[in-house]
Amino acid sequence: MSASDPPILRGSLAEQLAPVAARLRGSYSVVRPVTQVTLELRREHSDDVFAIARDAVLNWVRQRAGRPLPPQASKGEAFELEDVGSQRTAAVSIDKPRYWAARLDDSDKEVPQRSWVTEVGIAERPDNSVVLGVRLVCVTRGADSTFSPSISRFVRTIIERCPNVFLEGRQIDQVPWSVQSEEDVETLVALIEHPSRRLDVIVCALPEGSEDPATATVDVRQIHMRTLGVAHVAVITGPASFYLSDRVGKEFSVFRGAVRTYRSGFNIAQDEPFRHPLSLSNRIIDWPGGGREGYELFLIGQTLMRSASGHDVEHQLPPFTEVRRVAAQLKLDAAKGVSTSVSDLLHLAENEIRELRDSLEKDRSTYQGLVDQYERERDQGREEAQQAQAVNGYLRQRIRVLETALKSLSKNAAAVPIPSSLDQLESWCRDYLSGAVELHNRAIQGSKKSRFEDYALIYKALLLRLLSGRMPERWCQLNLAP
Repeated sequence: MSASDPPILRGSLAEQLAPVAARLRGSYSVVRPVTQVTLELRREHSDDVFAIARDAVLNWVRQRAGRPLPPQASKGEAFELEDVGSQRTAAVSIDKPRYWAARLDDSDKEVPQRSWVTEVGIAERPDNSVVLGVRLVCVTRGADSTFSPSISRFVRTIIERCPNVFLEGRQIDQVPWSVQSEEDVETLVALIEHPSRRLDVIVCALPEGSEDPATATVDVRQIHMRTLGVAHVAVITGPASFYLSDRVGKEFSVFRGAVRTYRSGFNIAQDEPFRHPLSLSNRIIDWPGGGREGYELFLIGQTLMRSASGHDVEHQLPPFTEVRRVAAQLKLDAAKGVSTSVSDLLHLAENEIRELRDSLEKDRSTYQGLVDQYERERDQGREEAQQAQAVNGYLRQRIRVLETALKSLSKNAAAVPIPSSLDQLESWCRDYLSGAVELHNRAIQGSKKSRFEDYALIYKALLLRLLSGRMPERWCQLNLAP
């Protein structure tokens, strides 16, 4: 090779681009949403839940600000702290409608050039209930090392001090939700199927026949406390698991010490079971990287990060910069009633604010366009990954049992029992046709309402499909509707 020849690049593409990526990270910040909490605080008697929530946030801010807060902070008024040696801290207040917002930039104590931005919004509704929103964002300029997501401590303090706290319309407490009766299961299913639900529902099943939460495979209380405000955590007893299976089918149920996460948009007629991850008890115990404790950390981390994703996160909690702009506009509108002796100053202030507003709107438009594009690509990638996971799981199961099932059934077709009703359709297909014919959930649900009387013909048709020697189809859809 001559001196004029280009150098030969070795290693993977990621290794080759690593030096370039490091230089780029030094020139811009990586903004990563971590968690987002949205709670409804309902007043009881004469309790001022607005003041309770605001004071809890202020106490938390005081411990991290680095300098004493201005006197007006304790009164719930607007302030800004930018003294030397302090963390960047600010708050704005609006009287009508009653609204208070704060922001704290907390520098990471271990990772250089990393800060944790906490934005809080507290709004009072006409019915005197209060909405609390908390967003945590990680801003990194430099090496983007991994981190463990968490929820601000004051969220738990507010839940402890306020008697009536609701998450997506359901009252929450410091203990996990216990699902024991058939009525409890109906409430659970209603929450899982609710179309506006955004947060995960984590259901931890007890062993068969058990009603003691201490027998769960995971530490349910630990999961509940670590995800308090960003997920619904329930522990379901062994007997109640049978009710759940009757309502959603075995493929979407959870039992015998397993843990299932029901994602938003649950649709029993169209969803794949893989879209709502199920972890069996033996897999949890043997979880790579720490067994049960390792699985709990994984589950908590995934749940927290998903709370800050979605198209409506900024609608639920407007950015602090937007709230401050609105507060400034309201103050300007109020100042217009002042005597004409200050009209010239107001005119100058209006021009300045108008220019700042135009600049902010342009930046916000650009930012929102990037966010929308990112969310579309992310949602598309997530959907494709879930579909690939579902197909992969199906193919692995099919490879394991297809050859043995075909040989066994082709030789012993006469020995396959034919049930006398469609109640055993799901279990029969799983026992005798697994890996060759996969029955869609719509067909299973349709069989429960079917008026077709020749049940044996249905079973024989499915069995004939297997014994015909042809490659089985991905789905076998039966028209069994009444």
